[in-house]
Amino acid sequence: MRLYSLFLLSSSLSFSLFCQSNEGNFRSETAEKKETFEPFTGKINKNRVRLRLQGNYEAPVLKELNQNDYIVVLGEEDDFYSIQPPNETKGYVFHAYVIDQVIEGDRVNIRSKPNREAQVIAQLKTGDRIQKISTIQNNKWIEIKLPSNIRFYIAKEYVDKAGDIKLKERLEKKRQAAVQLLNTTDEMSLVEMQKPYNQMNIAGIKANYQHLINDYAEFNDISAQAKDSLAAIQESFNSKKLAYFEAETSKSSQTVEINKKLNSELQKHKDKISELETKIQDKNMAVAERAEMAKNSSLLPVNMAKWLPVEENLFNKWAEKSGKTHPQDFYLEEREKGFTIQGVIDPYTREVKNKPGDYVLLSANSKLPMAFLYSTHINLQDYIGREVKILVSPRENYHFAFPAYFVLSIISK
Repeated sequence: MRLYSLFLLSSSLSFSLFCQSNEGNFRSETAEKKETFEPFTGKINKNRVRLRLQGNYEAPVLKELNQNDYIVVLGEEDDFYSIQPPNETKGYVFHAYVIDQVIEGDRVNIRSKPNREAQVIAQLKTGDRIQKISTIQNNKWIEIKLPSNIRFYIAKEYVDKAGDIKLKERLEKKRQAAVQLLNTTDEMSLVEMQKPYNQMNIAGIKANYQHLINDYAEFNDISAQAKDSLAAIQESFNSKKLAYFEAETSKSSQTVEINKKLNSELQKHKDKISELETKIQDKNMAVAERAEMAKNSSLLPVNMAKWLPVEENLFNKWAEKSGKTHPQDFYLEEREKGFTIQGVIDPYTREVKNKPGDYVLLSANSKLPMAFLYSTHINLQDYIGREVKILVSPRENYHFAFPAYFVLSIISK
């Protein structure tokens, strides 16, 4: 009996030591897991989500974020994520505590606004160096770049993981491109809306707005502005069109019906002649081009010959779907679907991957780029620096900021 009691005591001690050892291992593994945190780009899933200065619900609120805002998450503390300050966050330091961009004073406050009652974001100590942005309010305050170690906090339940830590940076670059295209197109739109109906050309403007709506849908504000602007210019165009035809038909009430019939017949003849001329021109051009290419494709200028494989690939895909085998039929259909745009041709010489064209079309008024261009029909090098009206067909732009077009012909110069 005594031996049995000793055996039980020994077993109990061994089991206790085993549990303590494994508990230590478990705690060690748990600590390692807590120390491992991979930063990421987060997306706010509610409106009016509070951004706090510390990781608790009693901490001061700096501002509120809205649904679909993006943030960079760098760590976590219990129920909160620590995040990088949003780009628009500003910090101010009282000028009296700064000499040659070095802090002279202990526990100097960085405030969210340039006044002593504003929220304190963080504190600096003697010797800390700041990066000055500007001085304001009679030189009393300095706006500074926030130190890299500042963190704000947001409750985890309001954040969804959107992607890796670089996603926000990529989205910001894409947004900048979208804003530039929107501003350029708005400027073009204002110019066109000042013109009478018979001088307006809004095809390129509509294409730009549609590009913003389709390819930048993740930026709700930009997409919404593009939709509103597209509707506005279409409404203006329709109003001017109606007014134009009303004015034309009211010039002579006695001959209006006759003029309508004559104009209708005349337009039919013009359309027929134009259609026949286009078919003949396209057919001759395509036959000549194919014959010349068969002899020696190196006769084409480099800026045209380099795009032959691209066009050949597009033609082959079209031929497979349509059942037609002649390139002139392909380009005839391109012309029927094409539209005209106007601007100044300028070379685009940057060597980038998937470049959508060797030339860009600039706005004649603002000199801002509107589109990428290339052609195997027209040597655009001959028109550099000249304002032209061109017949174009859309091409892949490989997610560049502006649409890309194939130039079918020069309408006027």
